[in-house]
Amino acid sequence: MKKLLFIILFWVYVMSVSAQNNDTISTDSGLKYYIVDSGSGEKVQEGKEVTLHGIGTLENGEVFWETRKSNSPFHFVTGTNSVIKGVEEGVSKMRVGDRWIFILPPEIAYGERDRGAIPPNSTLIFDYEVLDVTNPKKAIVDTLYSVIESDGIDKALDLYSDLKKQNKVYNFRSGQLNGLGYKFISANKLEIAKIIMQLNTNEHPKDFNTWDSLGEVYMLLGENESAIVSYKKSLELYSGNTNAVEMINKLQVKQ
Repeated sequence: MKKLLFIILFWVYVMSVSAQNNDTISTDSGLKYYIVDSGSGEKVQEGKEVTLHGIGTLENGEVFWETRKSNSPFHFVTGTNSVIKGVEEGVSKMRVGDRWIFILPPEIAYGERDRGAIPPNSTLIFDYEVLDVTNPKKAIVDTLYSVIESDGIDKALDLYSDLKKQNKVYNFRSGQLNGLGYKFISANKLEIAKIIMQLNTNEHPKDFNTWDSLGEVYMLLGENESAIVSYKKSLELYSGNTNAVEMINKLQVKQ
């Protein structure tokens, strides 16, 4: 893990130094970027869904986000204000196959907001690689949520199976069920949340985050042994999941 972190930090350091040289492109907003690799795929357009890999670091090289080792590509629909201003501006210039380094001053990042791992007024460095550009699909979260509330979880599971036959229309990524599960965690309907998170691990067994979320539900329900098993499975899939390490240690103290 330490070796991987060193490699990531070294790579970002080299790229960020390169981005300060004459090859750096600057925009009126204060965004700076440096082209590492140029692709020849589809251009990013407003209203399209972008799939990308990325590494996010602070100026000191500290990594606060990455998708490659965890094999969890990031998705967002352009033009929907779902990402910070600098990311929206930068990625909108890319195409499939591009890998660029972006430097975002606080004004087009998170500004004065405290984001935990990202202190207020931080300049952020992102290493982005565009993997795909597609038409966005319909979300299933709101549809399933309303059915659960009106007709119960069993009806919603039947609907989920029916909707999967329309997989060219609906979005069935793990984040959909994960988001749905957390809606019910927030509403303190933990048994429903557990069923949803269990479904998510069955549908996406190689996604470390689905197991992490299932572990959280088990922990909230006091099912500590099942929580530990889930968190350990998450760690098997992604050794960098520090939350799982913390939760396992916490739960084992209780045993």
